Amino acid sequence: MKPSKLQRHLNTKHATLSKKPIEYFERLLQTSNKEKNTLEKYVTLNDKYLLASYEVSYLIAKTKKPFTIGEQLLLPAAIRMSEIVHGKQYAAEISKIPLSNDTVSKRISDISNDQFQQLLMRLKDSSKFAIQLDESTDISKIAQLLLFVRYIYEGSIHENILFCRPLEGHTRGKDII
Repeated sequence: MKPSKLQRHLNTKHATLSKKPIEYFERLLQTSNKEKNTLEKYVTLNDKYLLASYEVSYLIAKTKKPFTIGEQLLLPAAIRMSEIVHGKQYAAEISKIPLSNDTVSKRISDISNDQFQQLLMRLKDSSKFAIQLDESTDISKIAQLLLFVRYIYEGSIHENILFCRPLEGHTRGKDII
């Protein structure tokens, strides 16, 4: 805004403050910034704790264990081990890693979405690719449609599952499309 418009706004909307010296407003700005920094320090999650949370969530997903294992077993065990080996200070740091059931679930979902996006980018960058469809029935007698993709990436052939979806109704070719 132009200084004249700011001055008019101050005089009309904040008449009680219009006679205050400029140092008053500078002091208000400083205290506001201090409060903001303090709040951000306690609210935002440090990058190293976030990375640790993603790494542990990835390991939980790879071992196909329940998501609650992070909060119920892994975190208490890591805290106890760190307490014994390094002392209480390091144990307090480890306890800041978020590993609740919902957090682990969100992290695994984020990792899955990221891997899918990376696969799509590889397919877009690939000069050639091939897809293969397969229909299979799982143990609960539900037909599953699998889509495999083979593509060239960095000079070698890679193969991934693009998706696996349940089929509704029949498993004929015209029902798949």
